[in-house]
Amino acid sequence: MLWLKTLGAAFIVSGFGAYGLMGARSISNRVEQIRDIRLAMGFLEKEISYLHTPLPLALERAAQCTPEPARTLFFECGRTLQDRQGLTTPEAWAQSLEKLRTVADLKDEDLELLRTLSSQMGMSGVDEQKKLFGLVQEQLKIQEEKARREVESGRKIRAYGGFIFGATVVLLLL
Repeated sequence: MLWLKTLGAAFIVSGFGAYGLMGARSISNRVEQIRDIRLAMGFLEKEISYLHTPLPLALERAAQCTPEPARTLFFECGRTLQDRQGLTTPEAWAQSLEKLRTVADLKDEDLELLRTLSSQMGMSGVDEQKKLFGLVQEQLKIQEEKARREVESGRKIRAYGGFIFGATVVLLLL
């Protein structure tokens, strides 16, 4: 009977520990995802500003050089605009952001920052687009730095906290 209790305690501690480790990984992934989106925005800016590529094609090209899950944002928006499904650019961008929300580890504030881009993307001249993309890239850089600071403090707390919480639950059950 003692071995059964020990096995149960091990499962509880390892389950909470795994949950904590997944949370820690999620915090680390956020930094990479923000960086990937920022770099893709730079690529998109150059496609539009210097090559004068139409927005749907520029979005698809940006998606080709961007790793997942950030690729989802650019690919889905570009494909939606290319298919001419009757959606405006802001609507296609918002729809793509919702898909990104399901696959990425981004916070609501990150997605809200990207949402601000939708109202002017593809609607103004090249110079205004360049300014807009530059502004969004700077704001994404700030978000990336905030995320890096959160990684430094939050990763250890989540990782160790999961195991500690699991051990606490086991002690309470005894």
